[in-house]
Amino acid sequence: MARKQPNFILLILISFILPVIFALTIFHTFKRFTMEQEIPQRRNHIIVIGKTASNNFLNNVYIGADKVSERYNAVVELYVPSSKAEDTSLQALFDYATFVNADGIIAYIDNESDIVETPTGSGRTQIPVVTVGHFNQNIPQISFIGNNFSESGRILAKTAFEYSTNESALYIVNSSTKTQGYSTLLNSLSVTLRGFQMNTTFLEGSAKENEDFLMPELFNKQKHNIIISLSEDDTIRISQLSSDTLYNENNTIISFGNNDTISTYLEKGIVSAIISVDQEKTGTLAMKELFDYKRTNFANNYVYAGLQLIKKENKK
Repeated sequence: MARKQPNFILLILISFILPVIFALTIFHTFKRFTMEQEIPQRRNHIIVIGKTASNNFLNNVYIGADKVSERYNAVVELYVPSSKAEDTSLQALFDYATFVNADGIIAYIDNESDIVETPTGSGRTQIPVVTVGHFNQNIPQISFIGNNFSESGRILAKTAFEYSTNESALYIVNSSTKTQGYSTLLNSLSVTLRGFQMNTTFLEGSAKENEDFLMPELFNKQKHNIIISLSEDDTIRISQLSSDTLYNENNTIISFGNNDTISTYLEKGIVSAIISVDQEKTGTLAMKELFDYKRTNFANNYVYAGLQLIKKENKK
């Protein structure tokens, strides 16, 4: 019987491949080891949650929280549905935080947020929650990070005056609930405007309820109208009306409050200015309240974050 000759090509391939595999294994082991040395495991897991409409807002909150994460030996995770089709309830977002056993939650609360159950971690201990966006007393929270309403009123008035001319007409749309905060804002706004001696009309009710009045004003290209909207929903409706009237560049829309839709209208030049809470600072302050609470079992109920003014001319 003839002896079978060895497959020299196969032997050459094996002799070449095995050293390569060995080298790659050593490289990845070393890389993983060095990464573990450079990025140590952190003890605390903080999760930032909210719905799709608050994505830009929460991304900035996340940036602010992540900047100080090392100080608190924490990892910060941003968990927001990627599209409206994937949107879910606030309770489902809280349930996710419970599922991953988060050590703290920063949650965006919108105007329509329902009552939710208190999120709990291992051992049924309550997970501390800091809320941002809109205050809702029915949400189980240790702190709310929000606006200084008195300062907000002054900045709104000053911004309107900076856009005004001697012929400008100022309209203030106020459908916000009669909370103490908004009462403070309106008082500050009114007092400051009197000092500027601006021709001002206060419209009670929503933009939709005032459409019959607003539409002719938005159409009038012979007149400079300044409209201050004190709610995000009203800003969106006024912006829609302005778009429907073939966009009148003589209209100046100033929004108190910001979300993804309003930011889009600012980029299009329909909204002229947005005054809202400083979002990155909100994230930084939320981390402070969470870890003060974990350390002392105490947190401030309401914390003022700084304000930011964004103008369309600065976006160009």
